[in-house]
Amino acid sequence: MADGQAGGFLDADELTDIAEYYRAIGKNEEADEVAEYTLSIFPGATGPLAFKARLALLIEDNPKKADELAEQIADKTDLDYFYLKAEILLATYRAEEANDFLEETFSNAVDEDDREDYILDAALLFADYNEIDYAEHWTRRSTLTDDNDYKELQGRILKGHGKYAESEKIFNELLDANPYAGPYWNQLAQNQFLRNNIQASIDSSEFAIAINPNDDEALLNKANGLFSLGNYDEALKYYMRYKEISPSSDTSLIDVTIGHLYLLKNDIAKALQYYQESVRKSKDMEATFIHIAISVFDNGYVEFAYRLFSAYLSSMDEQWTFGYAYLARCCYELDKEAEYELWLKIAVGRNPEECAEVLSDLYPEGTMPEDYPGIPVIFPSQREQPGTPFPGEDSLA
Repeated sequence: MADGQAGGFLDADELTDIAEYYRAIGKNEEADEVAEYTLSIFPGATGPLAFKARLALLIEDNPKKADELAEQIADKTDLDYFYLKAEILLATYRAEEANDFLEETFSNAVDEDDREDYILDAALLFADYNEIDYAEHWTRRSTLTDDNDYKELQGRILKGHGKYAESEKIFNELLDANPYAGPYWNQLAQNQFLRNNIQASIDSSEFAIAINPNDDEALLNKANGLFSLGNYDEALKYYMRYKEISPSSDTSLIDVTIGHLYLLKNDIAKALQYYQESVRKSKDMEATFIHIAISVFDNGYVEFAYRLFSAYLSSMDEQWTFGYAYLARCCYELDKEAEYELWLKIAVGRNPEECAEVLSDLYPEGTMPEDYPGIPVIFPSQREQPGTPFPGEDSLA
């Protein structure tokens, strides 16, 4: 009776819904209290244990604790147990293992009546972690092509493959049938943003916010749109609102963005405050410093950016792809020819798209990034001031 009803009282799933509600409005202490209370009545219940495990995984960044909580679930044939185990693998960058686990479970432990739901749930899980190829693999197996979850997955897969107009069409059709679905508005806003239709993206975000003023995804979408239009003061308001309703989340990249905005406004003290806050909150300090380096580079502080990139890119593993083209550009701007060639080769190998974005103006128009290393560039030979010193940079050392 772990997930059943206790007389006339709420059952485990209903109590877990209350915990989820508290979590959604940022009351994490109350959410945890409800989950613990639920477990005191229904020990081993799937709902509250899965809830606590996901908090451990996503908020505490503690996959070991999440797995220990998952193993306390009494019913290990529950589909939510399978999804949780797969999510722990996905959250620790083991997508192939997650897929193998779900495939094995599908073959050996899922009843025929549950298979269609399982297929779409597996696809949605991969889509949530931006594992688009695996999401597509599972979606292709579904026969529920008229189901809204299937259509949503198709839209997300198309977006993941860069087919924004086709994805946008699907979400418009879904919204025609259900105009009060905030997640559809958010997906539409993201497609519009990626197509550089920024005002339409903001408008779509506003529909989602009207439906749910605490929709964190919608607030972030609108903030990004306002930022892109150069409306920095309004963008700051929405980034701050996003932070307010995500008190336990890792908002380090949002703090970097806020710091960037203050730097654009030439408020050095505020910029430093948020850069420092981003480092304090970060679950990955090296990655956060690289994002700060990109921010200060974009604001013209080339020497400071060079020092940050040099310090932290060298410690990243081979899976890391961002920042190398920026470091090459710093070397170019600072007349470091040998270092430029070194980092250029790494950048082209790791992220040719970033190379095209950051370095294309140094090469003949139409040159492909993979051809950059074989083409000489003309380095700046004389500069009155190679880079602008960044006030207070010692506080980030």
